[in-house]
Amino acid sequence: MPITNGVGEGELTPLKINHLAKIFGMHLAVTQAVLNKNPYFQQQYRYIDLTAGKGTSPTGLQGSPLVFIKQAESDKFKKAYRADLIEKNNKNLRELRNKIHDLAHNNHWQVTNKTHFHLGSYEQTIPNILTRVNRKELGLAFVDPSGNTPDFDTLQYIAENRPRMEILIYLSTTNLKREYQYTNKLLSDYMASLDKGHWLIRKPISWDSHKWTFLLASNSDIFKDYKSIDFLQLESDEAQGIFPKLNLSKKQRMKKLQPSLFKF
Repeated sequence: MPITNGVGEGELTPLKINHLAKIFGMHLAVTQAVLNKNPYFQQQYRYIDLTAGKGTSPTGLQGSPLVFIKQAESDKFKKAYRADLIEKNNKNLRELRNKIHDLAHNNHWQVTNKTHFHLGSYEQTIPNILTRVNRKELGLAFVDPSGNTPDFDTLQYIAENRPRMEILIYLSTTNLKREYQYTNKLLSDYMASLDKGHWLIRKPISWDSHKWTFLLASNSDIFKDYKSIDFLQLESDEAQGIFPKLNLSKKQRMKKLQPSLFKF
């Protein structure tokens, strides 16, 4: 996937953005329903974009911050929200501010007090904006590190400090398998490190050699299959049919099925 100024784009990017908008919409709707039924929780949705970028892809597709704001400002979502947007490239962050300003101005949205911009790496920034455990805050943290492996230590920190917040990850499972020789970690190992009890996984496109997927980590089983985009509960039969191929290389799967006859 070509990367320009830290922002990646490939032939699957339009599909990614389309599915991301649907996932955001689904998550906002479900969380809104939970908040309406539980006044005990903070009545504000928290969104954290760990890799916010500059607002658009190199060819002009809207990036995750703009996609989220469009969903959060829709007539279907009635709750207050806060969006923390983290970007390590100063030029990208300035462009992101301008594009959000233009989007809000064109749609007559008041987003100034809802959007908060943070310059720096998400690894360093997250401990500064999530300084203590909060079990009453609901929302979503999203990371899309343009083909790199996300920093799961940071994701674990989020999981521990915001146990009721979901974590959405976009990654290439093929890249993870290639890195196994250096990390000695499988996708399942990274997932286990977050200690989340419920997962959804987006079925990769059949011809995609990188096997890009969305993963949603939650402590609740309230999120069900989203079949129109093949976003499936991990425990479902269909997801269990595809997950081993995303988790293990062909050689690893064969070794698991046919252990060596000789031990040395």
